[in-house]
Amino acid sequence: MSLRINQNVLSVSTYKTLAQTSGRLEKSIQKLSSGLRINNAADDAAGLAISEKMRRQIRGLNRAVLNAQDGISMIQTAEGALNETQSILQRIRELATQSANDTLTSNDRLEIQKEVIQLRDEIDRISRSTEFNTKKLLDGSQTALISSNSSAVNGLVTGSINGVASDYDVELELVRGGVAEMQRSQIFTINDGSGTLADGNTQLQSISQFYDANGIFILETPQILTLSGNTESTEITLDRQMTLDNLAGSIQNALVRETGLGLDNSRAATINTASTKVAGLGGYIEIISGSIGDNGKVSFSSDQKIIDALGMSISREAVNSQIQVNVLDSFGNNRQVNIDGARAAGLLNGIDLQFDSQSAQIAGSKGLEQGLDIAADQTFTVEVNGQSLGVTVAAAGDNRHGWTMEGIARSLNYQIQTAIETGGGLEALKGLSATVVEGEIRLTYERPVSVASTVPNTIIITNAAADVIGLSNGSFSGFVDARKDMDEATWGFSRYAKSAEYGFSPGNIQISVSDGVNSATVDIMTTLGSGSETTADMVMFSIFQASVNEILDDADVEIRVDQVGSSMAFTALRVGTEYLNNNGTNDSIVSLQSFTTDTLLSDRLGLSSGIAKGSGDTNFKLHIVNNQAQFQIGADQGQNMGINIANMSSEALGVDKIDLTTVEGANRAMGMVNKALDRVSAERSKLGAYQNRLEYAINNLRNTHSNLTSAESRIRDADIAMEMIEFTRNQIINQSGTAMLAQANMVPQGVLQLLG
Repeated sequence: MSLRINQNVLSVSTYKTLAQTSGRLEKSIQKLSSGLRINNAADDAAGLAISEKMRRQIRGLNRAVLNAQDGISMIQTAEGALNETQSILQRIRELATQSANDTLTSNDRLEIQKEVIQLRDEIDRISRSTEFNTKKLLDGSQTALISSNSSAVNGLVTGSINGVASDYDVELELVRGGVAEMQRSQIFTINDGSGTLADGNTQLQSISQFYDANGIFILETPQILTLSGNTESTEITLDRQMTLDNLAGSIQNALVRETGLGLDNSRAATINTASTKVAGLGGYIEIISGSIGDNGKVSFSSDQKIIDALGMSISREAVNSQIQVNVLDSFGNNRQVNIDGARAAGLLNGIDLQFDSQSAQIAGSKGLEQGLDIAADQTFTVEVNGQSLGVTVAAAGDNRHGWTMEGIARSLNYQIQTAIETGGGLEALKGLSATVVEGEIRLTYERPVSVASTVPNTIIITNAAADVIGLSNGSFSGFVDARKDMDEATWGFSRYAKSAEYGFSPGNIQISVSDGVNSATVDIMTTLGSGSETTADMVMFSIFQASVNEILDDADVEIRVDQVGSSMAFTALRVGTEYLNNNGTNDSIVSLQSFTTDTLLSDRLGLSSGIAKGSGDTNFKLHIVNNQAQFQIGADQGQNMGINIANMSSEALGVDKIDLTTVEGANRAMGMVNKALDRVSAERSKLGAYQNRLEYAINNLRNTHSNLTSAESRIRDADIAMEMIEFTRNQIINQSGTAMLAQANMVPQGVLQLLG
């Protein structure tokens, strides 16, 4: 070994080794002090990258567990509120069951209704006010946000709205007209024992119905009469000096005014014999609601004596219109559904559309009846008291006309009476007559006084070819009832009229029908001014309807005519105001104007000239935003869970218009509440399913978190035992290297001995 003094190669070499050992010792100390095998990227570049991704997942999973727990809390809040809603509905159903029992008076039911209104309002309050972290839970906003340019439509969230968030053009169109409810009081008579009918000027104190069985006047002190309907109630006061016209006027004001029920177009009037043209028929109040269908139902409540005195009864049931709802989305796709009433379900996923729009309508109150389409002469021979008469009910002769049952009876009686009066030796036919009983022809023979008592009250029918009327050969005691062929049954109205009844020849009755923009002339009936009893008297409504609707359609009159029960109704096709593109608006209007006289129209069909206007809108814009609640229950993007909570208001549940002031209303309410209970139960069940899913999700998150933490620890954490071995080794080597470096530094000192 050579000796050098400028460079101590041995010392440098030793230092290099010592530096490496010191570096390894430093890393061992760092690992032991931190507990981590990887303290920086240089320790394990790939391991660091893998462990950092695992750390990201682990922290995300920790937060996801907390998110899921918050979600459970939110769902529990909503479900707890629905528990109270369900309890309220159970109470309403209990009240409906109580109200359906006829041991109660109308005032008792009115008190029940007051509780129902409060319970309904509480359901709405729960729906509006149930919140979690200021987020509304039960108003549907946790599923969708719905807005419209019209207040006549309300979107009700009922479930998931997948695929419906968009802009829509919605249009309503009448398919078949319904009709408003009509009620009438009992026939009022003067309290003088004469049985004289009251009229509009008769005071209540002069009407016998307002005295009880003991002769006590029930209005010695003024009484309150409550009207309920359209989710509202209002009161009027009855006193002794009020006339029937005053009472009718007060009822009408209560129906239409803003502080009342708000049923525009309602009418209440006193009906006198002069207007009915039927002896003994008059002296009552008739009330027609201003809204078509269920929305226009009205009930009365007061002291039971007042209710009994008024004797209000439904003479025409309310019938909902059939409406076609057309929805056009922003992609040009069109959907449509026909509904009876005002709620369109199943048109948009998870959303029902509730409409307040109403078509204008002028409806008759009577006139349509069931009769027969007689295509061939109906002939038979009837024999009584040994004398017989051949009778014929002539065929209608065309496909437009038929016979009313009253017309058939009139024809039979005319032929019998003519045979007696013409002196053909048929006086024995006296006592034979035809009537209509429960929609069927009845031939009756009541032996006249002039006929010997030994003559039997027997009717013999032979040569019968009256299968449509339903008369067959046979011998019958006292009377015989026909059984008409229901396959030939048809509906229509009678055109028969005697000139003497009206003082002029009725001729052709025409009216002008207008929708406020266009108009058309319609023939209502061509009457038999001569009063012919042997010609088919029925105008078949199906033919009449098709003809009139074609006339109106050709003239672009937005009105159609329909049969509703025994009434004819002219109803606007515009279900509310139609908004035109930058071109103004068209209102829902029906205007009828008679060219001749209203007498036949009012007498036969209960129709009169006038104008009616609808309400709401027939077309509008709808904007739907998906606002479905999302729970982030995973560590990465897209690992979430969507939930939807339906609208749980009384309107959405269908119980906002429950009316328990009548037995019929109480019975209907039970069915409505049953459906509402089912909806709330289904919603609670859905929320419970969400909660269970979240609990399973939490368990899975915790399990994944545990496994990932273990995996990350194996990559990143230091094995202390192995690191202590490495540390001890490096420490010893470091100490040895330090000692050897000291020795290496001493080597150049040997050169001094050579120099000395």
